Amino acid sequence: MTPRRSLQVPGIVLLGVLMAPTADAQTSTPPSADPVEQANEQAENRRTLEAETAENPLAITAYRRNYLMPWTYNTNPDYSDFEEISSDGDVDKTEMKFQLSFKVKLLDDIFEDNGDLFFAYTQRSWWQAYNSAASSPFRETNYEPEGFLSFDNSTTLFGWTNTINRVGFAHQSNGRSDPLSRSWNRLYAESIFQRGEWAVSVMPHWRIPENDEDDDNPDLENYIGYGDVTVVRALGEHEVSVMMRGNPGKGRYGSQIDYSFPLFGKVRGYVQYYRGYGESLIDYNNDVQRVGVGFSINTFLAGIPGTR
Repeated sequence: MTPRRSLQVPGIVLLGVLMAPTADAQTSTPPSADPVEQANEQAENRRTLEAETAENPLAITAYRRNYLMPWTYNTNPDYSDFEEISSDGDVDKTEMKFQLSFKVKLLDDIFEDNGDLFFAYTQRSWWQAYNSAASSPFRETNYEPEGFLSFDNSTTLFGWTNTINRVGFAHQSNGRSDPLSRSWNRLYAESIFQRGEWAVSVMPHWRIPENDEDDDNPDLENYIGYGDVTVVRALGEHEVSVMMRGNPGKGRYGSQIDYSFPLFGKVRGYVQYYRGYGESLIDYNNDVQRVGVGFSINTFLAGIPGTR
């Protein structure tokens, strides 16, 4: 297989070109008819692409989705919290939303020939870009650094191949002072299963307890629950995913539907719908209903069909 050549400018990382893995026609493997073989081929493609960026000192590797939605509409914004941000105008239902997410490998093969140590960072922002009356402030930004061990796997059960397992620590906060300050720390595990053009991510977490006087959001688990489950389906070059979270005991849930499709080069069209609790830290206890459209540069899970 011919190694992929990356566009490089000294001292600059070009997002959307150097962020990887994003399979192209030169690196993708023709899909096998057998779902188990197909899942293994997809996982191997992902590992090959990530190995290329790990050896490139100018490249970083995509982690979660990277996207920009110039237009989103929220039917139920939190007016009371926005009064703490700006007194010049009410919160707009229309705003921009974007997410940047990357990972860097720190150590290879800690446990013989498996177990890689990563640092990752994800930032998600909600920007009142069109709210000139309030001077267009950033309504909320969530910062999430994390460290995790990642284990490649090929165990198959009932036709599903467990391709990746991760265990890690994550901190998430919004960098604000009281009364808008929100933060929490958690330990998590994530397992990804693939079968043909389907993928499932199961990601339970355990929140690390805090002192009552230091806890900005003591009832967080009552709204977001104890983990996320994501189901992904590739339809040729299109991808649809559904994420679910929530606390069944409290009757509170959050769900997100994502749809992406090829536009040009490595840029994909992107549509997102969120309904429920936990979309952001500031809105963790607010029932959000939001739809947005824009662009992404990578799919949920690299290596599945349609990842370009």
